[in-house]
Amino acid sequence: MRQSKVKLGFTLVELLVVIAIIGTLVGLLLPAVQAAREAARNNTCKNNMRQLQTGLSTRESSLGDYPGYVNELGISGSAQIIRASWVVYTFPYIEQNALWENWSQGRVDPTGGLRADQGETSQIEILICPSDPAVSIGDPLLSYAGNSGWIARTEDELDSDPKPSQAPASKFNGGPAENAANGIFFSRIRGQNNNQPFCGRPDLNSRVNLNNPTIKMTAALVKDGMSQTIMLAENLRTVNWTYVPEEEFTPMGGTGNQKYHFGVCWEQPATVATAVASLNDLSNPLDRDPRINGFTESESPGSLVSNMTKVEGFPSSLHPGGVNVAYMGGSVSFLSDAIEPLAYAQIMTSDRKNSDLHTGAGSARTEYEEFLPPVDTSQF
Repeated sequence: MRQSKVKLGFTLVELLVVIAIIGTLVGLLLPAVQAAREAARNNTCKNNMRQLQTGLSTRESSLGDYPGYVNELGISGSAQIIRASWVVYTFPYIEQNALWENWSQGRVDPTGGLRADQGETSQIEILICPSDPAVSIGDPLLSYAGNSGWIARTEDELDSDPKPSQAPASKFNGGPAENAANGIFFSRIRGQNNNQPFCGRPDLNSRVNLNNPTIKMTAALVKDGMSQTIMLAENLRTVNWTYVPEEEFTPMGGTGNQKYHFGVCWEQPATVATAVASLNDLSNPLDRDPRINGFTESESPGSLVSNMTKVEGFPSSLHPGGVNVAYMGGSVSFLSDAIEPLAYAQIMTSDRKNSDLHTGAGSARTEYEEFLPPVDTSQF
């Protein structure tokens, strides 16, 4: 009998069907893989923030206060003042003792700048969220910022109608004083004027307060509860954990200290609403959404000197839908960028009975935070 020959293999149609099925499966799988990677990066980010929060709390327990968002690092024998951020003052409590020794011993070159070859401005893993793009390899990048309170408490944005229970602005020579109830980190540089050597022009939050003492912020001043007050938040625009050497010792006319250099802030809800309603050209740095994730482009280090604006003082991240925040009590959670400006401001203030937060616009400033119901953080 004649035996028939059987041909083994795929037909062209069968091959195309198999390729289509594989392509569909890969298309379904990739989002899941990306989601898993983002979840891992998000967890690492939260762990970083938890360690920073623990370090800051340990420092407060040991020394009795939290550092300022910018501090005066006095070095014996130096004619200049080294400005150190809250990050620098946290080094001994996040296993960066060697780096702290370099800073505290004041290793400076003949021109007064920090010596980069000694590692004073190195990149530290715990300070960088894995989801943030590396804008510059080797620079002292920083993904996390301290709660620096109400952003309008600066010399150029004088509150013309201060809270009645507070001293009038005229008491401070035409400028506002900081209010400890508005946040956690404040300027720790005082007493500078144009006749004294200074690394950069005098602090904008301090120039008019030469006789006003610095705020020594402690856990005891957090009256709203440690679990309901933000300590740290992500911010893509923070850029660096220190002023880089060329910014550090620029006498008069250099980079003035600003809350948003190392901090995140809140703004009055009515001011936010007005700003959002008038948004036009988003390419204009002064015309961007002043809310969480209103501005999510990563900053370049060179922009810290001249291009940063107050709108960059709001939390931002590349995590979809919000940012990670660390509370004073130690918990770390994800804060939706859809949160109302009032609720966000309430969990930024540390003492609702004495904060400057209000809901009125213009002169209608009657509904201060002390008269509002406490915010329910379980909704976030």
